[in-house]
Amino acid sequence: MSKFDLSEIQGQGSYGLDALFAREPKLVSPTHRRRIASLGDLSGFLRLSNETLIHKSERDLWALRREGDQFVIELLFDDDGNPVKG
Repeated sequence: MSKFDLSEIQGQGSYGLDALFAREPKLVSPTHRRRIASLGDLSGFLRLSNETLIHKSERDLWALRREGDQFVIELLFDDDGNPVKG
């Protein structure tokens, strides 16, 4: 988990949360990769193959991979149909 220095929220330029999000855009960017903590995390997906999932409501494809002792899923294509680059 990342730690952020909130002491600089009020300073030069923009103030408050806008300043924090300007310095840390990844906080508001959509994530294309998720760590799976339990099978419940996959309840919104259908399994197409050993390594491919489809999201039930959004109908987008995800890859399922094992990394060490954890499982992660990664979005395969963006909204325009282009491959997502990790």
